[in-house]
Amino acid sequence: MAVNKKRSSRTGRDDRFIPRRLNILFGLVILLFTILIARLADMQIVNSDFYTNKLATVSKKIISTSSVRGQIYDAKGTPLVENRVEQVVAFTRSNKISAQEMKEIANKLLQWVGVSEVDLSKRDKADYYLADQEVYRSVVEGLPDDKRYDADGNNLSESIVYSNAVDSLTDEQLVYSEEESKAIELFTQMNAAAYFETVNLVTNALTAEQVAQIAAHEEELPGISTTNSWNREVLSTSLGSIIGTVTSQKAGLPEEDAEEYLAKGYLPNDRVGTAYLEKQYEEVLQGQREKKEINLDRNGNVESITTIQEGSKGNNIKLTIDLAFQDGVNAILKRHFDSELATGSALYSDGIYAVALEPSTGAVLAMSGYSHAKGTGEVKEDALGTITSVFVPGSIVKGATISAGWENGVIQGNQVVLDEPIQFAGSAPIKSWYAAYGNYSISATDALEFSSNVYMVKIALGLLGQSYTPGMYLNDGEVLEQAMSKLRTTFGEYGLGSATGIDLPLESTGFLPEDYSAANFITNAFGQFDNYTPMQMAQYAATVANGGTRISPHLVEGIYGNNDQGGLGELIETVTGKEMNKVNISAEEMALVQQGFYQVVNGSGSLITGRSIGIGAAVPISAKTGTAETFVTTSSGSVVEAVNTNIVAYAPSTNPKIAVAVVLPTLTNLNSSTSKTIVTEIINLYHSLYPMN
Repeated sequence: MAVNKKRSSRTGRDDRFIPRRLNILFGLVILLFTILIARLADMQIVNSDFYTNKLATVSKKIISTSSVRGQIYDAKGTPLVENRVEQVVAFTRSNKISAQEMKEIANKLLQWVGVSEVDLSKRDKADYYLADQEVYRSVVEGLPDDKRYDADGNNLSESIVYSNAVDSLTDEQLVYSEEESKAIELFTQMNAAAYFETVNLVTNALTAEQVAQIAAHEEELPGISTTNSWNREVLSTSLGSIIGTVTSQKAGLPEEDAEEYLAKGYLPNDRVGTAYLEKQYEEVLQGQREKKEINLDRNGNVESITTIQEGSKGNNIKLTIDLAFQDGVNAILKRHFDSELATGSALYSDGIYAVALEPSTGAVLAMSGYSHAKGTGEVKEDALGTITSVFVPGSIVKGATISAGWENGVIQGNQVVLDEPIQFAGSAPIKSWYAAYGNYSISATDALEFSSNVYMVKIALGLLGQSYTPGMYLNDGEVLEQAMSKLRTTFGEYGLGSATGIDLPLESTGFLPEDYSAANFITNAFGQFDNYTPMQMAQYAATVANGGTRISPHLVEGIYGNNDQGGLGELIETVTGKEMNKVNISAEEMALVQQGFYQVVNGSGSLITGRSIGIGAAVPISAKTGTAETFVTTSSGSVVEAVNTNIVAYAPSTNPKIAVAVVLPTLTNLNSSTSKTIVTEIINLYHSLYPMN
């Protein structure tokens, strides 16, 4: 049966194909509309927040500006630092300004400001050179093709091309005069600012006339204004060295800490504390940043500027140290050290140091010191040496050694031990200093009062699992390591060889050699091997004084707001020492340590070691003396015997208010009692300022 096909009379094409193609076309249109509707739904419903935020990011910008830094005061509110306010040139970078315009502004600005600090890199000079658009275009045109296009002939990104242009410049092209270098310095600072960011340009201090000239020519200097800025000035006090430093705006964030600060919302050119108190309390002292929201139209023009957070001066910190007491301690140390220098006894000494703490709170009452250039008369104030310099402590550690005996079951209570010459195989005998009086049976408290080396040696032997027999050999190897670990663990409970927890960075934890012999272990039991800082020794004294709780020393008493004049305001937060640990002995055993310390000064026996400390004392003092033997090499090359004369003490003996450590190392006068006198004078001075009765 034949099929009739209807064809177009004009084209001879089958007309039935037309509706089919129209249907396909309509289907494609419907599909595209469906995709468009789905996309709109995704943007407006599913991912609405994402696109809203993205639009906001394009159309608005948040600008953050730092505020004036908080101040630091002593315990009585005496300022230790100042923010010296001065007028400076400020530059606010718009989103429309070009590099060439900034170059022109920098050169014009030099007519009215001086620039002394010029520190330019090759990149700084290159950026200035290429800021001229015609110069940049010429340099790019002269680049090889592979520095402008990729392998497929497409243009490289502008940033890569610019980097290649910088690399192509020769040293000869970047030679500038002294005056031009000043312009480059200003341009570099301006070029480093982000869009809408305001930066203070580093120039010489502005005079009133210069400020007036800049204001008069502001139309020629778009973005330029004058404003108040501040420079941190550490006042000349005996606490100057513990304050630390603050970076300049030009230096900005320290490279090693930049990532951490940027994550906290700081800007690259923000001034921050770089050491000691300024660094430790950075987030307290750093003011609240002013934040402004800048809204832009579709062409990038500014529509509005809104302040969303007011800036405010940083909070202040007040220290636990009263300058009057600190200065008094300094004067005591300096006077006595000068006296020892005059006699020649301290000619090869490292210096002299003293720390005073409040035993119940850990508050630092004084941290004083002087370093000495050996063999000379040069003496420098060195308060930081109390946490950074280490010394052999001598017999002051004996309270901790006895505690190690109790903790490890070597002795019980106020156990009596025979003090006798100790003779190990192949070594010189170890004797207590009073051995000429014969053998003594002494208790733990007597061992502290008389400063018995032998009592400590027998405890050390017990830690090694040995009892004393003349001519014996000492255990070695793993047993020795375990014994040293036990001894050092107990010492650490008192703060000896442990981080004290003081609110200052970079404190030393002492010097505890990893390599040692059995002989070193034995002498460590009476303080003749490991080295500690004066602050660690003071924490040890405070721990004994308060009954066995080790509290972290702290220099800051509280965080304060600002009054109407920007000075010390109301208390915001009290800072206290933290409990680090408790010494792992009973209250009865700690009372024996305290009794031993009391007997060192106040005992009735003829062999007590610290009686002179109590002579002239305003209140009863408990203490432990320490003498560590050492040697010095004189300028002539001869080796001379010397001693470290150290004292730890607290007062009053009942309900102590002050704990003190005095370190006077490397004296050639082996019988010096200077450190004992210093302890008494420090405690009497404190009592005169803060009566302890």
